[in-house]
Amino acid sequence: MKKNQPTYLFTLIVTLLLAFYSCDDNDDTKTLSETYFDIENANFINSNFPEASTSQDAPVITSLYGNASVLAGGSNPLTINTSSDIKSVIVGVKGEKGYYEISAGSQKSTNSVYIIYLIISQELELENFSIVVAIIGTNELISSHEVINVSKVEAGTGKLQISCSWDKPNDVDLHLVEPDGTEIYYGNSSSSSGGELDVDSNADCAIDNINNENITYGESSVLMTGEYIVRVDLYSNCSVSGETNYIVTAHYNGQTITPTFGQIPYYGSFSAEDADYGGEGSGVTVLKFEIGSSKSAQEVVLHESFRFEYPADKSIKPKNLSPFK
Repeated sequence: MKKNQPTYLFTLIVTLLLAFYSCDDNDDTKTLSETYFDIENANFINSNFPEASTSQDAPVITSLYGNASVLAGGSNPLTINTSSDIKSVIVGVKGEKGYYEISAGSQKSTNSVYIIYLIISQELELENFSIVVAIIGTNELISSHEVINVSKVEAGTGKLQISCSWDKPNDVDLHLVEPDGTEIYYGNSSSSSGGELDVDSNADCAIDNINNENITYGESSVLMTGEYIVRVDLYSNCSVSGETNYIVTAHYNGQTITPTFGQIPYYGSFSAEDADYGGEGSGVTVLKFEIGSSKSAQEVVLHESFRFEYPADKSIKPKNLSPFK
């Protein structure tokens, strides 16, 4: 038996090492998708972000745009411009192992413009981090790295969270209609059941470049049962050019909602002529979902809260409900 002891110890050490590195791999995946962001239809690669190719034939990112502000549970659209023929886009976090690879053919694109949608984790804690982006050419060479430094905007996640982000410095509005018909939007920023519009960006073209709106219900809120309707409206294009791309995300008790209409995340766009200076009832319906409860409607306790009545004069639309004010 003693002659077999070294073999046994060697086998045990190898097994422990394999288990350690397996756990380490899982932690890396968790770091990006749960601590930072996820990307739909992307392949996660558990390796260091690839180095840029030194060849003159490497592809080139001519411009990169993404929101410099993000909120937990929200999203961030990245727009990548290139004149090169590319195979894929790679996205990671500076200083973190692991990155996402997204096939160029699977992404929304116009000519040489590619749009990548980042879905920000509800568990996001870091106040600041850097998104790293590169492209891989059809010749397999890798472009130089481009970086977007982002800051976290304080916003509620809570029991129910609906968020919208967009990619232009204009005024996009998020609306949520509760089962009893109460509509939460810039003109009625809170409801008696605990809903609150706590981030309202670029209001009336007072540009803060946050490009996010967020409606949240605190953990102590008692939500009404029934159907909720989410609408998105281009209030004003604020003299910007081009198409406005937006994303809507929705979470209930920390989980992505399964809608009865639409899909989550929801991806949409506006053209400049869609701007309507709209108030209550305006916008495009993007989602519908149901919330059920063991309590009957009579047992739901509603809490009194402040209600802002939107004035008839749209020129005095409330300014930003900004966490930076």
